[in-house]
Amino acid sequence: MKNVIRKISVVVILIFIFAVMKPWVANARDDLKKISETIKAKKRIYIEEVMALTPQEKEKFWPLYDEFESGLSKLKAKRIELAANFIRNHEHLSDAEAMDMLKQKLKLDSDELNFKKSYVNRFLQVVPGRKVVRFYQAENKFDTAATSELYGNIPLIR
Repeated sequence: MKNVIRKISVVVILIFIFAVMKPWVANARDDLKKISETIKAKKRIYIEEVMALTPQEKEKFWPLYDEFESGLSKLKAKRIELAANFIRNHEHLSDAEAMDMLKQKLKLDSDELNFKKSYVNRFLQVVPGRKVVRFYQAENKFDTAATSELYGNIPLIR
């Protein structure tokens, strides 16, 4: 499982690089879409391994997971865009612009947490509590590795 997370982290870095280079790369949007699909597929494999769902649970869990992942990916796209914008401009930001970016980042963090909270009871309707906790643990583990790679490559403001 660590290898899957590590490989996905590398893909997240590639997405980030493409997002930063977007103005210079003609096919960046297609490349981002392909990389994003690869990450989602690997994440799904990881979640499937971790969850050990029964056939009955799978039938109900995966449609809800797909809905959850779709909403989450919209928030993550905003996070990547904000990070790319920061990298492009970090050396020349005014105090007000820097604070605005910080507020945007904190709002995205809050929105993501609220989004995840909103799905807890829905997941409880399709799998037992222990598996819901396991799912959120796996989700957090995966996201922590990906986010660490993303933010580990962002320079500090000057």
